Amino acid sequence: MRPIERIAPLVVAVVALLAALLAAAAAVWMTVRDARAQAAAHAPEYIASTKTYDTAGKLLSETRGENVARPTFGARLLPGEVSCATTATGTTCVEVTSAPLERKLRAMFPILGAAAVAATILGALAGMLLARTATAPLRRIADVAGKASRENAYSLRVDAGGGVAGRAAASMNDLLAQMQQRDVELRRRSVELESVNKDLESFAYSVSHDLRAPLGSIDGFLQAVELDYSHLFDATAKEYFGWIHEGCRQMRDLIDGLLQMTRLTRAEIKRESVDLSGIAQSIADSLQQSDPTRSVRFEIRKGVQTVGDERLLRAVLENLVNNAWKFTRHKTEARIEFGQNAGAYYVRDNGAGFDPVHASKMFRPFQRLHTTREFEGTGIGLATVQKIIERHGGRVWAEGEIEKGATIYFTTGADAMVHA
Repeated sequence: MRPIERIAPLVVAVVALLAALLAAAAAVWMTVRDARAQAAAHAPEYIASTKTYDTAGKLLSETRGENVARPTFGARLLPGEVSCATTATGTTCVEVTSAPLERKLRAMFPILGAAAVAATILGALAGMLLARTATAPLRRIADVAGKASRENAYSLRVDAGGGVAGRAAASMNDLLAQMQQRDVELRRRSVELESVNKDLESFAYSVSHDLRAPLGSIDGFLQAVELDYSHLFDATAKEYFGWIHEGCRQMRDLIDGLLQMTRLTRAEIKRESVDLSGIAQSIADSLQQSDPTRSVRFEIRKGVQTVGDERLLRAVLENLVNNAWKFTRHKTEARIEFGQNAGAYYVRDNGAGFDPVHASKMFRPFQRLHTTREFEGTGIGLATVQKIIERHGGRVWAEGEIEKGATIYFTTGADAMVHA
């Protein structure tokens, strides 16, 4: 029940009760007034006794009325009084009583009480009816707004009549019309976006099949030329061949990176509890096994968990930890750290670092802050990380300085996090 539908019946019931009490008070006052007038006029029913005295003060006669008992509360409204009249023959004293008034009041109280209760009940019912009538337009507006919100039925309209409710209904109708128009536009754009995504999928298919074949042909025929005609080329030509092989390898890595980014960023997200510390530790173990000669100290915080897609978050940590492994290559005491701070997860290293001015470029596809001669790569890894994190509802950012290492922070949009 809405607040106005709770308060209105109470208010009207209180008003009705007060009106009934005022009416009862008026009826009592009129009854008391009439009783006082009749007692002053010595109406028989109000006479308790009549006494006659001679001129010497001797009681000659006494007549007792029926209402000789002095009442309790009635005496406060009509006190028993004695009035005397003296003549030449003697004095006559008349005593009045409030007993008739008390009987009348006792008979009135149940009726007045029942009237007050009836007025209260009728007032409450009237208040409920009034509240329902007054809030009916608002209920219609609320019902339409709720249905439009639940079912996205923006074609609904409200008819609430005139007055304030009518103006509110008109505003609601204008809002629904705007939302309907935007919904149509959004659906149109969704269809266009779906078409663009299909084109991107076709492009990815072409990249994986149509471009791989000629690239393999170039690399393969170049190897054949080197084997069959190596005696015809000098050292400079052979060096050129090496650069061509390297370009083919980079192109293959670039194609693989594009395909991986397409697959990972379009995969369906399955939210579950993910042990980020366990994933980071397994990646660190694999890297140390791949190159046992390197001395890298891993500092991985235990018990860091989140909620998200385990496969996609593994890809995030693989890209970040692999980058840290790569950019600490020239450090004699390399250090790679994974942890959590202020609700964000991070991978930190003490490697080559980067100029903070270019931090915003790091997550764009094909953007590289180091040349391929310094560090290999395609410039797609961090772009893939950003796409995955955005799909989880989080964000990613970087901090670092040249030759002082880098820290990549990310969140997953999870409501609950388990800390160590």
